[in-house]
Amino acid sequence: MINMNKQTAVIYARVSTADQEYDRQIAEMQSYAKAQNYKVVNIYKEKLSGANTQRPELDAMLKAVADGSINMVLVWDLSRLSRNAKESLEIIEALNICCCCLHIKGLNINTLDKDCKPDMYATMFLQILSAVYEMERKSIRLRMKSGFDHHIANGGKVGRSLGYVKPIDQIQYFADIKRNLKAGLSLRKTQGALAQQNKKVSLGTIVKVQQHLSKEKAI
Repeated sequence: MINMNKQTAVIYARVSTADQEYDRQIAEMQSYAKAQNYKVVNIYKEKLSGANTQRPELDAMLKAVADGSINMVLVWDLSRLSRNAKESLEIIEALNICCCCLHIKGLNINTLDKDCKPDMYATMFLQILSAVYEMERKSIRLRMKSGFDHHIANGGKVGRSLGYVKPIDQIQYFADIKRNLKAGLSLRKTQGALAQQNKKVSLGTIVKVQQHLSKEKAI
């Protein structure tokens, strides 16, 4: 049974891209937790698509729930958990098994009652809403594909324009390559040093950076 007098809560916040912010989500859920006298012990936040299967913060939150240290998860909207209906319901089921209530702030819904029983109306509503989210995501993909196909059918081109050269400082791991070369490491030692950090770079790319540094030095 959930102890309503001593709720141990966590906040889970997510946005889809790196240039978006989750501050509003967190602030609203903190205010709600304070009003309900919940003790927020952690905030899990990540900038990843809801369709991404690799979400370390979500995994960490679920592990904490499974360990029995949390009995309330606060989210701003169901779509923050996942854009996939099946995954959303699986996450809710995992929380239910651990007697951990999910509160969805935007809908003012709790998935469990005070006796740790699934709320019938919340369950039905969430199943419908999850399906709608997934249909919306599929519809967006179809519209994008339709627009792309139309563009190609009308002679449109994709990819970089002819003669385009990527700026040298936009090469992946440019700063790391530059630092190692300036430290006196050879081409292969630079490649090996990056490989140890799980950064795979071709020798050709390192040569390009070396040539760029030589030109900079000559100026």
